[in-house]
Amino acid sequence: MSVIAAALWLRRADRVGSGTQLEGRPSISNAGQLIIGARLRLASVPVQSHLVVARGGELVIGDDVVIGHGAAIAAHARIRIGQGTRIGPYVSISDTDFHVAGKRDAEPQKTPIDIGRDVRIGSRVTILRGAVIGDGARVLAGSVVSGDVAAGSTVGGVPARPAGVADAGADLSVADGVAATVAVALGLEAPPAPATALADLEGWDSLGALRLLLGLEERFGVTLDDRGVPKARHVSDLVTIVEAVLAARHA
Repeated sequence: MSVIAAALWLRRADRVGSGTQLEGRPSISNAGQLIIGARLRLASVPVQSHLVVARGGELVIGDDVVIGHGAAIAAHARIRIGQGTRIGPYVSISDTDFHVAGKRDAEPQKTPIDIGRDVRIGSRVTILRGAVIGDGARVLAGSVVSGDVAAGSTVGGVPARPAGVADAGADLSVADGVAATVAVALGLEAPPAPATALADLEGWDSLGALRLLLGLEERFGVTLDDRGVPKARHVSDLVTIVEAVLAARHA
């Protein structure tokens, strides 16, 4: 999407930093304060993402944040997302319960959410009101987060608890795991061969590379340089990148 088109879809924000990239058309509702940092990458394909700020609420998104498709972020008090954080597809973040059980007319509680810098949040994670996630933490896919997550820790489960980082996809070789992740990220019918040129694959563009980056991080439990994956030329290059990071982690 062009810079002009992105500005149009984000016109309800109070401030938008430079270099914003949108994939698809998000739903934006702002009755409070919405601050978006530089170089936000927000996907709404194949499923639209929603950013909602209620009256009196505040949503602050730092620089270089990536938000996957199908995200639902609702700020009734305050939600802060730190610089460099990556949020996977279908993540739900809300600082209110929206209702009080058994009390139709009661005002629902609202408690701010604070997500630190360089956090990695897997797909289909739910973050509940009052959650505080420290810098560099990792939340595994499908988790439900409430309370505090220590900086640099890895949590998973329902509710999310500290977990050791196991190599996701351990039943596959790294090469097979990378190929399978490429197929899912780019919507291919079958995993590509190692020698396949990425540029020849449908869906391989800057945003496709970002989806793949998030997918590889989630599958293998690693953090990748977001400049390395887009520069890869063949599927085998991705295997080399992942193997190098895994080797360094176990050194």
